[in-house]
Amino acid sequence: MTFKSIILGVAVTAVLLAVLVATRLVVLSPVEHEFEIREIETVSLAEPPAPPEEQLPAEDVPPPPPPALADLRPAVDMTQPVMLVNNLTVDPRLSIDTFFADQPPAPLSEKIKIVRPAVMETAMQPKSLPQVAPALPEAKSEFSLGELDQQPKLLRNPSVIFPRSIKDANSGRVVVRVAILASGRSQFISVVSSTHDDLVPLAKRIASGSRFTPPTRQRNAVKAIMTWPITIKK
Repeated sequence: MTFKSIILGVAVTAVLLAVLVATRLVVLSPVEHEFEIREIETVSLAEPPAPPEEQLPAEDVPPPPPPALADLRPAVDMTQPVMLVNNLTVDPRLSIDTFFADQPPAPLSEKIKIVRPAVMETAMQPKSLPQVAPALPEAKSEFSLGELDQQPKLLRNPSVIFPRSIKDANSGRVVVRVAILASGRSQFISVVSSTHDDLVPLAKRIASGSRFTPPTRQRNAVKAIMTWPITIKK
C-alpha cells in the first residue's frame, strides 16, 4: 500500500464519522402553530313556530227521532184503477127458494162410433226393421313378427358396393320397412332412417331382392311385415 492510499482511506473514514455525528446531533423540532382568539361572535336563532292546534273530533250528533205513527199514511198509487167495494151485507137467515125446470132433460144421444181410416192405423203400427246379419271379421292378411310361429331367417341377399362418395366413414346403416311374402321373397315398403343418403338406393336394392324362410302362422304360410336394419360396409 502507498502512503497516498492510506491518507485517502483515513480522510474518507473521518468524513463518514463526521456525517454520523452530525446526524446524531441534529434534532428536528416540530413546528408549533399558535392560534389567538380575538373575538367571539354570538348568533341568536329564531324561535321555532308553535305546533298547530289539534282539531278535536266533533261530538256525536244524535239521530233525529222517528216519525209518529199518526203521521204515517199509506201511499196511494194513482196509476192503478179504482176498485168499487160492495158494502151490502147478506143475512144468512133468509130462506132460499128451490127452482124446478118445467121440462125434463133431453135423453142422451146414442154413442157415436168413431171409425179410424185404415191408412192411419197402418201408419201407427210400428214397422218391423229388417234383420241385418252381423258382419264377419275380415281375415287378417298381414302379421307382425310377434304373431308368427318363428322369425324368418335370411337366406341370401344381393351384393352391393359401398359408394365412393362417402369418405368420412367405413360403414353405414339404413333402417327399412319390408314385407316378407308367403314365398319368402322380400318386398321394400319404406325407409325409416339412414345415416347417409347415398346408402338409401343400395338398401332398397337389398330390401327388394333378398330371400327369407317363408313366414308361418299356425303352420300356414302368411305375409309378414317387419323393420329391417341393414348395415353396409366397405
